[in-house]
Amino acid sequence: MHQVEDNPSSYVRVPVRVLGCLRGGEITVFLFPGHGLVLTQPIQTHLVPESLRMPNSEFDVLFKHPGAEIVRVLRHDESCPEIESYRIDAQKT
Repeated sequence: MHQVEDNPSSYVRVPVRVLGCLRGGEITVFLFPGHGLVLTQPIQTHLVPESLRMPNSEFDVLFKHPGAEIVRVLRHDESCPEIESYRIDAQKT
């Protein structure tokens, strides 16, 4: 049996768009852009690659659930081992 932190339901991959506000080492992003929601989240600048810090840049953020702890930033086409490894294991059984 998997521990809670190994369970993929403990992680959520969220698409974001950079709003462009840089203050105190934080970048503010819109969560779920284009879905009619106006949810914002500050992200520490050091977590975001320089090439993705420009306004309107889009990428994904991997959050640990519960608690909404940011695990890391992912490009849209980048694989996510925390989620993908579980899917592969589930397909084998």
